[in-house]
Amino acid sequence: MSITDRLFKKNNFPNECNDGTVKIVGNKIICEGNYGIQSCEVNINDIQYAYITVNVNKQSFLFLFDYHQNSIPTIYKGFKKVYEELSKRFKFNDSIFFHNVNRKVELKKEIWRRHHETTYELLNGNFNDYEKGFEIQSPKKQFITWDATYRDLEKNENISFEKSPYGQKIAKIKFPVRIGNIILKDFRSYFDNSRTDSPILHFYSQCFDKNGTDQSYFDLKRVLMNDIKMEENRLSYERSDQKNCNFHFNGMNLSICYTYDSDWQFNAGYTSLTIENKRNYPNLLIDLSYEENLQVSEYLILEGKIGISEDYKRNNKVKRRQPKITGQFQEKTVIWRDDRNNMIGFSSNQFSQVYDKEQIESFSIQNILPAKGSGGGYLEITLVSD
Repeated sequence: MSITDRLFKKNNFPNECNDGTVKIVGNKIICEGNYGIQSCEVNINDIQYAYITVNVNKQSFLFLFDYHQNSIPTIYKGFKKVYEELSKRFKFNDSIFFHNVNRKVELKKEIWRRHHETTYELLNGNFNDYEKGFEIQSPKKQFITWDATYRDLEKNENISFEKSPYGQKIAKIKFPVRIGNIILKDFRSYFDNSRTDSPILHFYSQCFDKNGTDQSYFDLKRVLMNDIKMEENRLSYERSDQKNCNFHFNGMNLSICYTYDSDWQFNAGYTSLTIENKRNYPNLLIDLSYEENLQVSEYLILEGKIGISEDYKRNNKVKRRQPKITGQFQEKTVIWRDDRNNMIGFSSNQFSQVYDKEQIESFSIQNILPAKGSGGGYLEITLVSD
């Protein structure tokens, strides 16, 4: 009997039972547990890595990551057939799988990982424009500032759009980009901000080295620490489960992070590079047309510690506290009715929100008792659906 025959002897697999079924249908793995427990669908073409895991209850699973975490019990009906087909296609490390699948200790062992080409390149150090923006490496190179808005990027011919595995709208730049002395071959932005006149808040890239290891983290860290001169108090940590380093420049935050196998996480195989825009844009807080015509017809002062949303870069309803409101009520929290403009306004601290009364469907007040959190009262507005 050959080694392969011995490996795939039926008794090398756990005994299958009636707790659930697993099968391959087209390009999907369909895993259905009784009563919905341990059920999932896996997109086979999207599988990035596979592990054999055993949990604290001594149950073994084939763990597959297709941008979602999927654990398939090895005792489900049809598991043997599914595993053999996947192993043949992806060349799983069967030796590791069968050595661990029947063990009764908690563990996780990698049996396969998708190979990626290197997705970054390090330059010779001639550039020092990190704080200005990034350069698209199109045939006619184009420099994009960090202050460019969603509206600007949406009209750019070098941008295409797609959905992420989690349903988010993603802007993908068609060519590699240069950020300082780093070339990123796959640079993207989350494009789900409802405020299109705001600067883009979040870019990201998955940086793979040729072997899919943490070498990518050390490569990027070396260049960034050399190029971006900072004090030693940068927010960073390097632990056995994760390495992270942050760099700040003129209101922008660039972070690199590599994740390893641990009790709660799996080795990512790449360094996640993210860039967040933390700059202030006070012009987005000003609504002169309303400020000049504001009238307080009736008002209600609210006492106590009260807050209002300050996320003006995502919510165009968030504005600064109008000078007329400050002049009349100083720093007090106030709700006012404006009959001249048919508006209702709310202001706390340095911010406000104003709504056309025709937009408002209802108000609700919710009181939450302290539990794990501090509790509190919440006034919410339900708007008329578009």
